[in-house]
Amino acid sequence: MTISLRTHALAMAAIGACAAAAAQPASTLDTVVVTAARDAQLLRSVTADMSVIEREAIERSGATGVADLLAQVPGVQITRNGGPGQVTSVFLRGMGNQHTAVLIDGVRYNSQELQGGAQWAGLPLAQIERIEILRGPAAAIYGSDAMGGVVQIFTRQGDGPPRAYAEAGLGNQGTSKLATGIQGGANGWRYGVHLADERSDGFDVNPGNPYTPNPDHDGYSHGSLGLNAGLRQGIHDFDLRLQHSRLRAEYDQSPAPFEDHDVVRNTTGTLRWQAAWSDAYQSVLQLGHARSDNQRFTASPESADGSSSNYLLQNQWRLGNSRFNIDLERREDRLRTDYAWTQNTDSRRVQDSLSAGWRFTRSAHQIDANARHDRVRGQQSKTTGGLGYGLQINDELRWVVSAGTAFRTPTLYERFTGQAAADLRPESSANVETGLHYRAGARQLSAVAFRNRIRNQITYDWTSSPACNCYRNWESVEIKGLSLSGSTRVDRMHLGLSLDFLDPRNLENGRLLPYRSKRMLKLTADTLVAGWTLGTEAQLYSARFADTENSALLGGYGVVNLYAQRALGKDWTLLARLNNLADRGYAPTQGYANAGRTLFVSVKWAPAQ
Repeated sequence: MTISLRTHALAMAAIGACAAAAAQPASTLDTVVVTAARDAQLLRSVTADMSVIEREAIERSGATGVADLLAQVPGVQITRNGGPGQVTSVFLRGMGNQHTAVLIDGVRYNSQELQGGAQWAGLPLAQIERIEILRGPAAAIYGSDAMGGVVQIFTRQGDGPPRAYAEAGLGNQGTSKLATGIQGGANGWRYGVHLADERSDGFDVNPGNPYTPNPDHDGYSHGSLGLNAGLRQGIHDFDLRLQHSRLRAEYDQSPAPFEDHDVVRNTTGTLRWQAAWSDAYQSVLQLGHARSDNQRFTASPESADGSSSNYLLQNQWRLGNSRFNIDLERREDRLRTDYAWTQNTDSRRVQDSLSAGWRFTRSAHQIDANARHDRVRGQQSKTTGGLGYGLQINDELRWVVSAGTAFRTPTLYERFTGQAAADLRPESSANVETGLHYRAGARQLSAVAFRNRIRNQITYDWTSSPACNCYRNWESVEIKGLSLSGSTRVDRMHLGLSLDFLDPRNLENGRLLPYRSKRMLKLTADTLVAGWTLGTEAQLYSARFADTENSALLGGYGVVNLYAQRALGKDWTLLARLNNLADRGYAPTQGYANAGRTLFVSVKWAPAQ
């Protein structure tokens, strides 16, 4: 990888700034994560590049959606067709939305419609306890789609004495939120029930549309329910989780006065049994199911109904300095569509996999090795691998290096709606990266460089001569990047910074990939003043192109958000959030507007234990 002198100078300046800045408290590296290897380990021991967002940060952020929350994380950029509730894409390290594997409590959430990827607007933020973000390929552990990384969402889980809460909030643009729940546990049992309703009148997301002008406000309503129950008995632990949400989102597709809107119902369920048979061996059996029902009410109504079932058996052994695992997994996908402009389909696919992993830790050295074979019925099967090495140079400094391969199987929509080229194959990628991580007291610094090459990227071909009007393996892509981040604490103040440099190119023509900024700068700061927690966030993005030909340039932009939190007596908390302080009029996607300056204030009741 080559980096220009200008980029190098900026990088050195950022490292200097990181020495006096902070993104997360120093205790972050003591967090236990499971996404890196499907097994619990300290974040400090992971040989991949990871971030964690805890429930406290979710509540303090005042974010209206999961994608908005992820946008605060290094290496993440989002696009959206307007405001909350609208179609949203998340680019992790510059990879497409379809290249990130998303799981809810271990169950695959990615859609089989269009080119795939998660339907971010349908995720109920109110039901989420924590989010783990793994940057870099993880197909050797998770199979298809994990080319850019993995986002795993853990829903709320009860334990300990009963704890109830209730929250109510109001904001401009007719925004409101109501949430309540109770969770707890005793004598090995645990339980939780959580309800939430969020809605907004919205704004005109597509102003000045010359084709189907419709200057009405495009609002949304999002209701969700979360249930969980568990039992820990001896060496056995049983866990059951169920999530359901209903999103109604308005948008502009048909001429006025028609009110276009989607109704999206998402349901995920997980049943998990974990048994610690001995100090050296444990097993996990997990059954999961996810379903998404999309009804589109436009001038030409249409629908799509997709589901995914997962069956996972994990076996883990610990022998001396080594940890081994052998996993069996099956994934069954189904998609039913009712479109006027493609062949309707009721298609199915089964993927069976066998994976193995080895982690070796001795003194200052750690090795992580993983391999997986996915047999995809009726399509090309794939074998992927990953290898990572970590060296604890001294008490403060750790060096990691890793390499991995990944793939993405065509979605059922790409494959079975009459739009697939006869020789359509899975996409594949190869990634190498290295990083230095420094920690001394409250100060943390990190620098990670990577290069990811993608072959046989699937693209809809309607521009070639002659155009095939189909999905085909048309492009090769290379994404190079450098991610710098740091954190520290000065008296009562936490400070933070992350700076990302990205070079995402189509190797066929040398052009940049659309909607990827080459530079992203994110700053955070919070402090305590007279009983208030006061914080600010700033996100700055360089210019990006809105098309593959690099002819439509969207200017760079910056957004500053403020928040304040204060305890009101023993059991009450006030939270105020001001987004887009300067009322910056940037375009998240070409032709679409952003929400402008928004204010939201909420009060939460949660009796102290």
